[in-house]
Amino acid sequence: MKRITTLLQSMLLYLKTLLFDLSFQHYISLQIIPLVYLLVLLVSPVAIGWMVWLAFSQGPAAGFSALVLAPFVFLAWVSCCRVVLELLMVVFRLTGQLDEVAFMRESVDKLSEVTVFTRPLTRFLKPASVRDRDRPPPRR
Repeated sequence: MKRITTLLQSMLLYLKTLLFDLSFQHYISLQIIPLVYLLVLLVSPVAIGWMVWLAFSQGPAAGFSALVLAPFVFLAWVSCCRVVLELLMVVFRLTGQLDEVAFMRESVDKLSEVTVFTRPLTRFLKPASVRDRDRPPPRR
């Protein structure tokens, strides 16, 4: 029992820090997307069953055709929802990676400030051309 209460307390603290993060430093969407997919998996059979029941109320032919089409509609619906949710996850993960790249850009800019002093010296150093480097040395 104590283990369950500590788990619930840690979950509440986690949700509190995510929901009341007014600076929006953490993305809650990545944690919610699997729950949304689970909700789709649980609600879709109920909704399709209700539609089949409505079709049977229209008549037996409509009911049986809805009953035959129901598994295909379920698979198509769940597949579309899965694709959309995966695309959302990719977008949010890309956003996180772009934040890291922006941070790296600041570091690179600081390094380029250091090389400003060495740039004038590079005109005295003649770079070897690619052809000269790949050519074997002359024989004597």
